[in-house]
Amino acid sequence: MSTMRYYDPAHLVREVRELLHLQGIDTDRPGDERLAAAGASMLLRGLGVTPAMDGADALTRAMDKPWVETDDQAAAPRAASTS
Repeated sequence: MSTMRYYDPAHLVREVRELLHLQGIDTDRPGDERLAAAGASMLLRGLGVTPAMDGADALTRAMDKPWVETDDQAAAPRAASTS
């Protein structure tokens, strides 16, 4: 039996948003999604859980967005910073 435990950081962010909503805290405003994901990953690591996305979810997400679009989006900030 494996001692490694895994949890999807994006799922944790969704659960925290729901919890905050139940407490009357508005999370509908745009926030920094990358910062939220990084914070969720840090929290999971701090609790001894490896942040990792479910393989089926990762495959579905990859199929929903072609790699060419993802590659172009990743290159855009670099191109802007070098000009």
